[in-house]
Amino acid sequence: MSQLPDIKRKLTTILSADAANYSGRMARNEVDTVQALRRARRVIDAAIFTRGGRIANTSGDGLIAEFSSVVEGVAAAVTIQRELNVMPDALPFRIGVHLGDVIIEGDDLLGDGVNLAARLQENAVVGGILVSRQVVDHARGRLDVEFRPLGPATPKNLIEEIALYAVLADGVAAPGDLASVAPRVDLQPPHHTSQDPVAAFRKSCRRAALAAGVLVIIDIFNGAGPGWPALVITAIGVSLLLKWRNLRATKG
Repeated sequence: MSQLPDIKRKLTTILSADAANYSGRMARNEVDTVQALRRARRVIDAAIFTRGGRIANTSGDGLIAEFSSVVEGVAAAVTIQRELNVMPDALPFRIGVHLGDVIIEGDDLLGDGVNLAARLQENAVVGGILVSRQVVDHARGRLDVEFRPLGPATPKNLIEEIALYAVLADGVAAPGDLASVAPRVDLQPPHHTSQDPVAAFRKSCRRAALAAGVLVIIDIFNGAGPGWPALVITAIGVSLLLKWRNLRATKG
């Protein structure tokens, strides 16, 4: 049996870029969309190569690039969005950047590091950039940009929460809140908060009044005079009195 070659890994900065609404535009006008994609790719490729990166994986309207420097990777992403966002005849893109471990497969990059960069890209706003905490730790203070923390979220197809950061820079689109980026996915069922004590007491009073009314009606139709219904109503009254005293003690 032949053995597979050893798996090679490395730590690198991954940039994931993908065109927004590419399929919809193709359905409307294939020729114009392909030309717009070509114009966008010229901008993207130039920014990547200028910052010392290389294009690893491509898939029609998307690509994965890598950089040996986190700072250069973010700088390339900013350059791309600044230029594309002012080009009316180019496709708009979303970009995600992550620093992580990858598997090298020929010229391609594989593994969780690539998947995370792709999820960041998918959750970015059109014309914007999302990055991971690892990127922020290495790039903060080294570029004329701001990293806006968006809080923890669970992007699509991921199990663990991650900290999301939007890149704020002139010419780069930024989300207003976490809900517009990646709505949080609760891994556990939500815990129901206890009901307000006053509201609970009032609800008990309404139920007791209804029960007492039913017992009185039954007693009247039976014509047996006050008997067990009176005892039950008395017990209900005592129970409500005890609840009221407990409520007063709690609020006092």
